[in-house]
Amino acid sequence: MLCKIKPYKIFFIAALVLFVSACAQDDQSTPDEDATPDQPKTAPLQDQQEEQNEQENIDFVQNQPPLEGGTEEEVREPHPVSNEKLQRLYPDILVLRGTLEEDRVALTFDDGPDPRFTPEVLDVLEEYDVPATFFLVGSRVEEHPDLVNRIHEEGHAIGNHTYSHPNLPEEEEGIGRLQWEVRETEDAIADVIGFQPRHFRSPYGMLNEELVEALGEMNHTVVGWNVDSLDWKQISTEVIIDNVLSNTGPGSIILMHDAGDSGFEDEDLSSTARALDEIISKLQADGIEFVTVPELIGVPEAK
Repeated sequence: MLCKIKPYKIFFIAALVLFVSACAQDDQSTPDEDATPDQPKTAPLQDQQEEQNEQENIDFVQNQPPLEGGTEEEVREPHPVSNEKLQRLYPDILVLRGTLEEDRVALTFDDGPDPRFTPEVLDVLEEYDVPATFFLVGSRVEEHPDLVNRIHEEGHAIGNHTYSHPNLPEEEEGIGRLQWEVRETEDAIADVIGFQPRHFRSPYGMLNEELVEALGEMNHTVVGWNVDSLDWKQISTEVIIDNVLSNTGPGSIILMHDAGDSGFEDEDLSSTARALDEIISKLQADGIEFVTVPELIGVPEAK
């Protein structure tokens, strides 16, 4: 005797079979949300590269000689009037600008060399075929002689910015400390480019009569500035451009930085290099010629 199966039971069994079959196919065919055969996973590789770059930056910060006197922001006076008074007292030793009679200016860069930012600055200068003057820290010269060579070989002038970047007027050793800082840096630079530079810039622009007189006796020309970009504050590209263009005229010596202190992993002076493009192009459009400090003031680069 055949057993009759009620129609609604047949419908239920068929629906159950179809549901189970569909679930099985879905499990087999659903792709990995993070990767497909045509689109492999890349996030782990990107994370590894970011970690490597971060570690390289940390290693650099740990190895780069620090600015002994502290960061520019901690010590610097944005416009030290005292240097203008000193310049009147020692016009044959201390220079703050060139002549007003010629449409020439000098770009200057302090605290380098620095592998993070010096190459960026040099690339822009090379693009425009513009010379500049780099005041170098002796301990960093020893650490990065390849960059010192590049600066020299590309036609830029080099000046002395002490060996460890101390705040000289505050040093207890007085003139003895100045003499050591200058001579150590002279030797470090001469070991790379073959001569000792004559031009000297004091860290933070800090000077007094005793220091200026001693530098004169050591046959150095002391170079200040009359235009401060304030890039050491890590300000935006637009503000740097405005600071420079609003204050530059014939004979100006423009202060910028291609390096900073080594104690800050997040320090970024890239705005300086980015600002150079517009600064150079606009001043050239106004008929301004860029020269080195030795050319601007007529004092030879070497002692």
